[in-house]
Amino acid sequence: MIREVQYETKLRELLAQGSLPASKCGCGFRELIAPLLDGGVLAWQRGGPGKQLVVAASESLVKFIAVTYPQSSDKVDSPLSSRVTAVARYRNSKALSNDVSEVVNLRTWGDGVLRCEGEDVPVSTLTAAHGIFSFLLGDGSRHSLHGPCALVENPAVFTACERLGLPLSLVFFGRGRISERLLDWFIQQDDPTFGILHLPDYDPVGLNEFERIRNRLGERVRLHAPCDLEQRFERFANRSLLDKPNSRAMLAKLRRSNCAEVHRVVELIDRSNAGLEQEALLL
Repeated sequence: MIREVQYETKLRELLAQGSLPASKCGCGFRELIAPLLDGGVLAWQRGGPGKQLVVAASESLVKFIAVTYPQSSDKVDSPLSSRVTAVARYRNSKALSNDVSEVVNLRTWGDGVLRCEGEDVPVSTLTAAHGIFSFLLGDGSRHSLHGPCALVENPAVFTACERLGLPLSLVFFGRGRISERLLDWFIQQDDPTFGILHLPDYDPVGLNEFERIRNRLGERVRLHAPCDLEQRFERFANRSLLDKPNSRAMLAKLRRSNCAEVHRVVELIDRSNAGLEQEALLL
């Protein structure tokens, strides 16, 4: 629950009960009600062991709540998503937990890996026709995976992944850091042939994302590290990928990783004092 929801709840509680203990009124809430205190709508009073906030003009408080939270939940059509409801109630689409299905983008050059309710999806035909295949991933997804897949960070490698000659036929577009929902779906796959080959940028941010996925998927995820990765570092590594303080902090933590795949790439980063963008795999 974010602060807009918390503040509305407190204001309605205040309106219904006529008072709130000061202990329930944090700094952010006090900033919100400052005009109401100045205007005499609310006031501080002694109550019990400490102060309490009391309502001095209930009609004015009702108007303030109506203006601040313009549309109550019972006026929002139920089929609309929580993002739409949050804008209607709080003017902030992220005020409520997200229930919008996620758009998952993938490409494949062979069928049988993706199924919907047990039936093969002709993804290769659709990919050939349109360049990409997408489906909506929500709670209780009807889709399942049955074979090895790749997870690619950037669009250049995503759209040309088959040129790498990897031993798989389906690739997901990760857009950098994948969502918890997509990661949860990967974890739910129970086909023993399922696995993820991760192709991130070979820099602290990319390796950090691999570690995050590995912490959830374990041995079902592997880091793609081609045998000529050292030569690609020598030719194409970019020192600016280590410039940000956050990247340097990530790199220090990655040096303590218990994963041999990560250690190999970290050694290359340290040796060259640079990172390598995944587009170099296509050169």
